[in-house]
Amino acid sequence: MRVLVLLAVALPTTSLRVSRRRLAVAAPAPLATLVPARPAVASGDARAFARQGMTAFEKGEVEESIKLFDAAEEADPRYATRLWQRGLSYYYADRFKDARKQFLMDVAENPNDTEEAVWHLLAMARTEGLAKARPQMIKMGRDPRRVMRTVEEAFRNGDAESIGALEAIATDGGAGDRFYASLYRGLLAEAAGQPKVSADWISRAVENKEYSQSGDYMYALAKVHQSRRKK
Repeated sequence: MRVLVLLAVALPTTSLRVSRRRLAVAAPAPLATLVPARPAVASGDARAFARQGMTAFEKGEVEESIKLFDAAEEADPRYATRLWQRGLSYYYADRFKDARKQFLMDVAENPNDTEEAVWHLLAMARTEGLAKARPQMIKMGRDPRRVMRTVEEAFRNGDAESIGALEAIATDGGAGDRFYASLYRGLLAEAAGQPKVSADWISRAVENKEYSQSGDYMYALAKVHQSRRKK
């Protein structure tokens, strides 16, 4: 049996907030009842596995990252609801049902983070089509980030006005907002079956040099997306 470990890692996002998605490492809430047969595992080991999974993903080793995130869950099942990074890896491994399951758990953990609902919709759209998936988009609380509220409107409604508002932020917003608006505009285009439009917007996200040194996991994701779609 592999040594077991876990995590809830994250990195800095836009200047508007620091969410669970980007925090360094959060300790899990205590379980009411522990399973006596499972030995305790050092938290440092848990973080190491999770960080290895993130590093593998950043290198484009998507399938390997899933194995490492799975090892994190094996360490303690409580962390299953916090491995949002695994949901992203599932998406790029074309394991869309697994991605949907992960993002549903993530929503329960963090109900005001629009990104969880968006990625759940993206995974659903890959198997059912955007038109069928859109009415099933999860309803979230109010995300404090203006750019993400605009992203939600574009994904939920898909009308010219909401998409135009998102494109405006991608052009005129701050560095972080421009990055997120470009990334999600590209992801929306992909879900809508517009690969050329998608590639152009993802390129804009990756070419955002002001944000490239942010250390944000989602910037690494944009690069992974670009690389995988070129294959």
